[in-house]
Amino acid sequence: MMNKKLLTLILAAGIAVIFVTTSLYAGTDFSDTITMDQNKYKKRKKQPPKYKFIEFAHKKHHEEYKISCGECHHDKDNKPLDLKAGDNVQNCVECHTKLKKGKKKKGKKKDILVLENAMHGNCIDCHKQVNIKAGDPKGKKGPAPTSCTKCHLKNK
Repeated sequence: MMNKKLLTLILAAGIAVIFVTTSLYAGTDFSDTITMDQNKYKKRKKQPPKYKFIEFAHKKHHEEYKISCGECHHDKDNKPLDLKAGDNVQNCVECHTKLKKGKKKKGKKKDILVLENAMHGNCIDCHKQVNIKAGDPKGKKGPAPTSCTKCHLKNK
């Protein structure tokens, strides 16, 4: 018969293997396309929304455009996160919790905790840089959309 210490060691090792294996497969699953519908505050009474939610081509941005995770995903100090498949990732709205824009104050920066400001800043700034690299000094015309109607499509 095995002694108790050896049996305890084997049992502990088995439990450790289960936890490590589980953590490798834990995390956030995401689809190839993400519907940007986290901002539910829109003033809607009885009519449908005026614009469709944006369909963000997550996989395409990462794989085809070679954008690293840390270019969009960051920590509370705005430092890029080095993410790998299976890592637990929070939605933007979990940190950018303000769902309504406040009154604009002259000379003040946009409140980055407002979800809309964070998303617009991230997307539009990146798209402008892509267009500048493509030859437009102002970054407004080129392969990456920067105008409202290119991303915010009207419902029919």
